[in-house]
Amino acid sequence: MPMPLILVVEDRKADQYVLQHLLSKFNYDSEVVSSAESALQSLDSTCYSAILMNVTLPGMNGIACAHKIRTTKTVMVYTPIIAVTAKDADETRALCFDAGMDDYLSKPFSPQQLREVVARYVPVI
Repeated sequence: MPMPLILVVEDRKADQYVLQHLLSKFNYDSEVVSSAESALQSLDSTCYSAILMNVTLPGMNGIACAHKIRTTKTVMVYTPIIAVTAKDADETRALCFDAGMDDYLSKPFSPQQLREVVARYVPVI
């Protein structure tokens, strides 16, 4: 049985590596893109189990991208979007939820915190 596929939208190479490594360790497969625009293109051709979305991205930010996904993408299956950000402020959290994100993971996070938040939406068999 294939592992669930998570889309990681992260512009920093070090964070891409950490997220991809941890997801693999937790029995998830992942695809990494560096921009919101690339994420939107990926969603046109691939069905993901969840999206880990950095809030601060070059060009279109993660909040605008999540809003665009929720308002313009027609998908057969609902895809949870989890914000990943160093901006742990109530205002940022509210903006994420208003844009249609499902959860929020504040950097720095522990491997266990990542595992728990992803497993809320994508159980591993």
